[in-house]
Amino acid sequence: MAWDFFVSYTQADRAWAEWIAWILEEDGYQVLIQAWDFVPGTNWTQSMQEGVTGAGRTIAVLSNAYLKSVYGKTEWLAAWAADPLGEERKLLPVRVENCERPGFLGGVVGVDLFGLDEADAKATLRSSIAAALSGRAKRKVEFPGRAVPQPARFPGALPAVWKVAARNPNFTGRDADLAAVAKNLSAGSTVTVHSVHGLGGVGKTQLAIEYAYTHAREYDLVWSIAAEDRATIPDQFATLARKMGLTPAPDPDDLRDQVHDALRHTAGWLLIFDNADSVPDIQPWLPSIPLPVGTPGHVIVTTRRGGFGSIGQVLDLDVLELPAAVRLLRSRVPDLDQDIAEQLAEQLGRLPLGLEQAAAYLDRTQTPAADYLHLLQTAPRAMLADGVVHAHGHSLATVWNLSLDRIAREDPAAMELLGICAYLAPEAIPLDLFTLHPDELPPPLAKAVADPVVFNNAIATLIDYSLAKRTSTSLQLHRLVQAAVRLRHQTTTPVNP
Repeated sequence: MAWDFFVSYTQADRAWAEWIAWILEEDGYQVLIQAWDFVPGTNWTQSMQEGVTGAGRTIAVLSNAYLKSVYGKTEWLAAWAADPLGEERKLLPVRVENCERPGFLGGVVGVDLFGLDEADAKATLRSSIAAALSGRAKRKVEFPGRAVPQPARFPGALPAVWKVAARNPNFTGRDADLAAVAKNLSAGSTVTVHSVHGLGGVGKTQLAIEYAYTHAREYDLVWSIAAEDRATIPDQFATLARKMGLTPAPDPDDLRDQVHDALRHTAGWLLIFDNADSVPDIQPWLPSIPLPVGTPGHVIVTTRRGGFGSIGQVLDLDVLELPAAVRLLRSRVPDLDQDIAEQLAEQLGRLPLGLEQAAAYLDRTQTPAADYLHLLQTAPRAMLADGVVHAHGHSLATVWNLSLDRIAREDPAAMELLGICAYLAPEAIPLDLFTLHPDELPPPLAKAVADPVVFNNAIATLIDYSLAKRTSTSLQLHRLVQAAVRLRHQTTTPVNP
């Protein structure tokens, strides 16, 4: 086959490369592009060689990532070497990012698509191609694996359907976690589910929101669903259906199928099930549908509970590293002393919710940071209850209340175990502290300790709600969980007259 164009790009710019190739093929040109034409069974090296040497012209999709790519450099240099004077215009640089054009690239006239809306970018690309060569007769080619049923999305477009909470302007310290979510989602070849699991207040929802904003241009639809109460999910799907231009079916099963079918015809979508309590609550609502090649169908689930590994990869989100915790505090209190900031961060266990609540308090009251640290150490009950982080809707005194209420109803032994651990040091607590001293324990816990299976189940309850971490011989609670449990105990225990 005589290829008119070979599109040279790096994977970071795949969306741009496919969009460019789509426009060219719409105009009748034959385009060789790895994303569509290097199907299973293809000799990758031979196909790349064919693209570099056999295509009439090479379009180099330029970005900072491309300029660092060894293969990218090899491809554009081969095109340049075949026409060093540019008489046949073999090399056509197309910048999709404001980047340098080093070496020989700087001497080749190119075109810039970054910063343009879709209509302007399309017109610029077409006029530049027309200026470089004359058109050729269109010849339709059916290629196995070129399964793209709708035009490629313009990479600069924002989602047409969108419902996500406001972005946190002080979001920090999660670059590696964002990259892990992106990597796991992009690895799937069908609908891909990725769960973010961790302690209440650790920033699971904020991570999902930041991912949605960071990757918004990869999707046509991004929709967040409050999943803590499964009874509300059908109403939220009905709202989504209306936003997709559908008339919602009255039956929940029909509604689910209706939305899932519409997603099959959406050029990239992301659903966020926020604060899910169990897999059975959300599993019927998770799309399980065939998708066209190259169409991202992604689900992010945030949860405090265990068991979500059965539906996809799970990221266990931990507290912030100390430098990131200090940056978060200073995002609201820029002149905060380094030493005091580090002490505050450690006192708050580097938990994002605690750090944001402290920073908001300091910002609002203009209390000297050293005084606030002293209050936090001497009057933690008052400080934990003072202030609500608006993006979260909770304070440190309330963020775990629902979990604690459920444990108190469902597993009294686990609640007693948690209560005792709350008054110990925030270090690893040996489990034999309980098993060797059953006579010193309150009745429900003493009975549980006498039976290894029951005691293990009590520990598992705390692990399941992300309120504790376990090793083979110990249990550990976050210091703010301990403080919240103590606060709860002090406010619910009757005072003797």
